Amino acid sequence: MPPQFAALRFVVKQSCEVGIVQRKYKTLEYLIERKTKLLLVTGDNYLTHYSLYRDERNLMLVYVLNKHGNPLMPTKPAKARILLKQGKAKVIRRTPFTIKLIYGSSGYKQEIIGGMDTGSKTIGCSAIANGKVIYQSEVVIRNDISNKMEQRKMYRRNRRSRKTRYRAARFNNRKSSRRLGRLAPSIRSKINSHLRERNFVNSILPVTKWKVELAQFDIHKITNPNVINYQNGNQKGFYNTKAYVLHRDEYKCQSGRKIKHSEKLHVHHIQFRSQGGSDAPNNLVTLCETCHNDLHNGLFTFQSKKSKTKHATEIGIIKSGLLKSGWQFETTYGYETKFKREQCLKLDKSHTNDAIAIACEEGEIVDRLNILIKKRHVSKGDYKQTSSSRSEKKIPTGKLFGLRKFDLIKTKKGIGFVKGKRSSGYFALMNIDEKIISSSVDVKKNVIRLAARNGNLIKSFVIQNN
Repeated sequence: MPPQFAALRFVVKQSCEVGIVQRKYKTLEYLIERKTKLLLVTGDNYLTHYSLYRDERNLMLVYVLNKHGNPLMPTKPAKARILLKQGKAKVIRRTPFTIKLIYGSSGYKQEIIGGMDTGSKTIGCSAIANGKVIYQSEVVIRNDISNKMEQRKMYRRNRRSRKTRYRAARFNNRKSSRRLGRLAPSIRSKINSHLRERNFVNSILPVTKWKVELAQFDIHKITNPNVINYQNGNQKGFYNTKAYVLHRDEYKCQSGRKIKHSEKLHVHHIQFRSQGGSDAPNNLVTLCETCHNDLHNGLFTFQSKKSKTKHATEIGIIKSGLLKSGWQFETTYGYETKFKREQCLKLDKSHTNDAIAIACEEGEIVDRLNILIKKRHVSKGDYKQTSSSRSEKKIPTGKLFGLRKFDLIKTKKGIGFVKGKRSSGYFALMNIDEKIISSSVDVKKNVIRLAARNGNLIKSFVIQNN
């Protein structure tokens, strides 16, 4: 380097339509090695160097912990390979690949910004440092809690009627069900999934600050897109909800049956209140007395419509739960995320890309990571003991041929997770998206268990960045 350049402060500028972000580097040789556009700044004198652009593909990063288990900055696979070969580190996790140092380290850390895109079905998460994405994941959270609890209730009720017929009912004296501020188990599971992913990222990266998108939805606008005056709702002018439903249905039975209808009308809950149904007008329908009695006697069924606001309502509860959890984060909103993702980063719509946009500053352009970590939260155990409600045939809930459900195994027909077990030794195999790889795989021989079940299915994928 010429001596007159030794005192220069070198700045790389990457810009988009809305702003400029500066990255500082120490030497000119480093900038030339990256083969990017350089702008050397010193007072009022400018020297610009242009070179060919080199496509740097970050195929993999290795996450590092110090000897006390605290996270450090990630490193390249080549350096991690040297540390492992020299016996200075050991592997503690394969996906994502994480090593732990055996010797003492300086513990130097840089600023890392974490971003999270909240959701009621899928969570997007990312971490950015030095203008590079160093972590990105997509987490599919559980939506089977309600069905599991209904199934458990059925098993318990059946078992109780057979074995303890004369025991007094105890379904309404549970203290947790009457606790102030109680959340439904399904919602609590979704809030915990967000905190769980945050804790995982904090365990492998020294995140300095978190940014979380808290979505807001207009429930009234979702149910009635043509709404103009919010003060004049559908029920304005009616004494109660029942009067509104009768007027809405024109005082006619809505069963659609070709029979002689009675003159007396009832208002029926489409989803019974005993099953969690509400008194909202969209859950109520007008039936005549004859059809209402026949419906409860099981002579015909009335199909309920799926709620349009279920997930929007859940997002509002998740937002409140995260704010009350004590997590310190910076709040951002959907319109900001969309602007940065479309105008600056030029990325397609996805949960991961939204998380990257959340973590970025306005106008910042980052280098993408080619590794996407996909996760799916599942139950930790199997609690069904028999093949049916009245069967005495036991189902093996533990290991069968050394394997449990959701274990990651390698077979002749591919790598996948155990979906179903059979005593014959032929198991069903699925991928992380719950798509069947093979419905019959012989696990009695030539099978390697890659990972044990822990309530979290995880797999990494190589993605093509635009």
